[in-house]
Amino acid sequence: MDTVMEEVSANLRCLLVTLQGGQVLLPNSFVLEVLPFATPLRIEAAPHWVVGAMLWRNLTTPLISLGRLIFRVTPEADLNSRIIILNTLGTDTKLPYFGILGTAAPRPLNLTRQDIKLDPEVSAEDLRRPGALCWARYQDQPIVIPNLDAIEAVLQPLVRRA
Repeated sequence: MDTVMEEVSANLRCLLVTLQGGQVLLPNSFVLEVLPFATPLRIEAAPHWVVGAMLWRNLTTPLISLGRLIFRVTPEADLNSRIIILNTLGTDTKLPYFGILGTAAPRPLNLTRQDIKLDPEVSAEDLRRPGALCWARYQDQPIVIPNLDAIEAVLQPLVRRA
């Protein structure tokens, strides 16, 4: 019985999200919905990677480009994207969700700890990029685990003004 429980707890249900510039890995429980792209409303004085905001579930929901933040793609690259709505980590009632731009629907994965390895080829400069918690490899492909806490910390004051 203990072996079965260890095996179950060692599996992680994730979603692989393809963005302009690369891929990110998110826990399955964070993704709520995938929507077609719609032009968002502009948010004044927002960082370049905050695309804007949209109304979702009667709340002003910020929309960000992890492609711009982590992979440094140009704003034009985000056209024809999908909006992937995520739960936030925090308990801020003004920011229960935010959206990210992806190029396709997220791909579900059942991972074990052995499936993901730290990426030894990442430069020291890339390791310090805002928005990236960890640079890793899955099936010999580079992936990023985003720093959702840091992203939410930037979004909170923006939604308080909206």
